[in-house]
Amino acid sequence: MNRKKRILFCTEATSLNTGYAGYSREILSYLHSTNKYEIAELGAYAPRDAQSEFPWAFFGNMPLDSDSDDSKKNYQSSTSNSFGEYRFAEVCLSFLPDIVCDIRDFWMMEFQQRSAFRPFYHWVIMPTVDAAPQAQNWLMTYNEAEACLSYSDWAGEVLEDAGISNYKGSAPPSAHRGLTFQYDNRDTLKSEYSTLKDKFVIGTVMRNQRRKLYPDLFEAFSKFLSKVDDPSKYVLYCHTSFPDMGWDIPEILMDNEISNNVVFTYVCQETKKVFPHPFAGPTVPSPFAKDSLAAMSNVKAGVTIEQFNKIYGLFDLYVQYANSEGFGLPQVEAAACGVPVMSVDYSAMTSVIRKLGGVPLKPKSLYKEMETGCMRAVPDNDYTAEKFVQFFKMSQEGRNELSKKIYENFQKFFKWEESGKQWEKIFDELPLKNWSETWMSKPKILSPDGPVQNWKQYKIHDLVEHLFNHVLCDPSKTKTYIYQRMMRDLRYGYAYNPNPLTYENDASFNTAVTTPDKFDYQKAYEVCYNLRLQANKLEEKRGEVLLNRLDSRRLGDFT
Repeated sequence: MNRKKRILFCTEATSLNTGYAGYSREILSYLHSTNKYEIAELGAYAPRDAQSEFPWAFFGNMPLDSDSDDSKKNYQSSTSNSFGEYRFAEVCLSFLPDIVCDIRDFWMMEFQQRSAFRPFYHWVIMPTVDAAPQAQNWLMTYNEAEACLSYSDWAGEVLEDAGISNYKGSAPPSAHRGLTFQYDNRDTLKSEYSTLKDKFVIGTVMRNQRRKLYPDLFEAFSKFLSKVDDPSKYVLYCHTSFPDMGWDIPEILMDNEISNNVVFTYVCQETKKVFPHPFAGPTVPSPFAKDSLAAMSNVKAGVTIEQFNKIYGLFDLYVQYANSEGFGLPQVEAAACGVPVMSVDYSAMTSVIRKLGGVPLKPKSLYKEMETGCMRAVPDNDYTAEKFVQFFKMSQEGRNELSKKIYENFQKFFKWEESGKQWEKIFDELPLKNWSETWMSKPKILSPDGPVQNWKQYKIHDLVEHLFNHVLCDPSKTKTYIYQRMMRDLRYGYAYNPNPLTYENDASFNTAVTTPDKFDYQKAYEVCYNLRLQANKLEEKRGEVLLNRLDSRRLGDFT
């Protein structure tokens, strides 16, 4: 076969200001530069008509305002639609991928495994492993991929210990190429802002989410201020968002009595200039334009890389304070700017902080999170406060040497090119199949069996096996999440929000506000029956699409 492998990368959308987006952008740029592959991106949080500035094919996932109410209702019918499932089948039929990839949480990617088109592509994943142990149904899904990568060495150890046989190593992110080493410029940068001039600055870059522990960080900083001679010399700089899905920023500021010592990034809505300012609500008057407001930075209205570089340049010390991280990219970004780093010593932060040569902050304890069953860290705020004290007792020369060491370790261990080569190696090792064996194969239209009579006399295991083998008509799905979930739901006799078309994983929505429904064999049969009908419709569609391609005399594309 004389054609390039076709790779479909599923992510949030490379145009966004998120960790997933940044990673996707760099890896896709590297892969595109090799000129070895045909590449397409499915951007989950981009509208269907979105245009990309990048040179690979782009498909937005979200419906348009002009779409019909039925289309919008369909999009909202399943949480997994927002992760990319809404257009996944359509994009597959348009692009015909040999390989589908994803780099996100389990519940954001599992639809690719249960897709009716799964036999037609290799599946390569890099799931966010931010805690141990990983749920058994997650691990089962990971094992069904052709290859599994990790963001960190720590995550790799978790996967290997769990018996993930297809684990291929870590491919960590690096910093944005626009971030530069600038520790020797800090005083000059600070002098531009009255709030930071002649101050020592502890900085953090974390979205305001529940697992980002702003209450604990504020408490640790408050304890630190109580230990120093002149608290007015110290500032905590938080590059974060409010309002958001996380903490009540003004409340926890007042609880810890540190409002005068904490600043946030505000962006002028007219000039787009940024400046640090004590919290005064989501918006404040802009100093750069009369009658204009400045809003706190957020994912969709962020800062430029040049502005980001300057923000990091203001920090004397960077701290990552979370109960877990799949990686914690700002640690590496801070190191790229020569900023010494402290991080909670748990999850991916453990391996990152040690590679950087920073300061691990030991947790006080671990707790099991209800939603996932994973262990999360509770930091020791007294210990952290003492580490802050020790850092600022160092001489300026000592802190400068630490900056140089951090930067050198960043250059040694975190390289986009090396991570790109990891992906390239995996893609090159996967066999390229003839489309006559995959996308051009004869459509499979299968007839599901009727329901089992007197089902109560059978064991649950036997019922589910029969459902998957003879109603869904896909024995391979016995190795997926939905099989495990159906066994569980039948055992307990109830299910949260069972969607008969997707049977989406319950980690993707908030069960705390969802009433469980009765779940028995009849409902399990309905789930499998509807999944079979859905698969048949997709197979019929595949037949129509491929016939149209043949009619357009593009047969050479399929050889």
